[in-house]
Amino acid sequence: MKKRTIFLFAILFLVTLYFLIQNKRTTLNANELDIYRFEQSLFETNKQTINNDILLWEKRLGSFFESFNFEILRINSKQENYKNELLNFTAHPDMREAYDTLIEKYPNINFLEKEFTIALSKYTQHFPEKKPPTIITYFSGFNFGVVTNDTILAIGLDYFLGKNCSFYKRLNTPEYMRAMNQKRFILPFCFEAIANNEFGQFDSGADFLSQMIFKGKIMYLLDVVLPEMSIADKIRYSNSQLNWCEENEKNIWAFFIEKDLLFSSDIKRFNSYINYAPFAKGMPKDSPGRIAYFVGWKIVNDYMENNPNSSLQALMQNTNSQEILQQSRYKP
Repeated sequence: MKKRTIFLFAILFLVTLYFLIQNKRTTLNANELDIYRFEQSLFETNKQTINNDILLWEKRLGSFFESFNFEILRINSKQENYKNELLNFTAHPDMREAYDTLIEKYPNINFLEKEFTIALSKYTQHFPEKKPPTIITYFSGFNFGVVTNDTILAIGLDYFLGKNCSFYKRLNTPEYMRAMNQKRFILPFCFEAIANNEFGQFDSGADFLSQMIFKGKIMYLLDVVLPEMSIADKIRYSNSQLNWCEENEKNIWAFFIEKDLLFSSDIKRFNSYINYAPFAKGMPKDSPGRIAYFVGWKIVNDYMENNPNSSLQALMQNTNSQEILQQSRYKP
């Protein structure tokens, strides 16, 4: 009996030690996440350092470097005058003012590194075969919030300077779009981009129901990786917009049914329900755009509650939107 007790204590000790080691590894990995600030390196380059900087950018950014040159600078790094064009870009008063505003808003991104570490840890628990992208921040010339491919996730910090930033007003950005330019929306933007990149192949249906269910699956994924974040922030709504959806959920669904929208493939009929818009077409002015995200999220939540054995991975790969709707037993 005594030997058995000692044996059990030894097993317990080894199991405890294992989890302590795993926790330590997780902590170490958390500290290892380092987001590369390309915009700083870009605007700090000069005639003396530019040759070495270009080599560094090519190494750290991979194919994204040429995408940046083409999309933002409108030049090719192989052009003879490339270095002068780049230096002229970073020295331009408007670009310099924008960069200075960015650095004032984001002198460091410790908050982003911390939040990303936690969220990516949850993401890889559900998708262990997926390799997390290299994360960078950059200056997008107010063109892009987040772009991603199979290896890199690039965050245009100039897109997140606050809805009242004067640059967006100078660019005549509509007010409903300026609402997206907030710091609290960075992570939802990022993980929606990751979801679209990783699971876009399963977004095959052109009808409104398929589009709505896919948006709902993205929202459900955000719930998993960002559990502490409010629903309003994840869907990129104000609290009043979310409250309007909650209070009018039954009416929204009835509207979709009445207008025979679910199986329509005419994007013009439901564009404002899946994309940014000042309000949802055909609904009161208080209604927000992208309302399909809200309804899709509700449907997918009900589906997962009624199918507790379904994994997040199985959900993301399920292209049968009608089955998801039926098995959700959604009744607002």
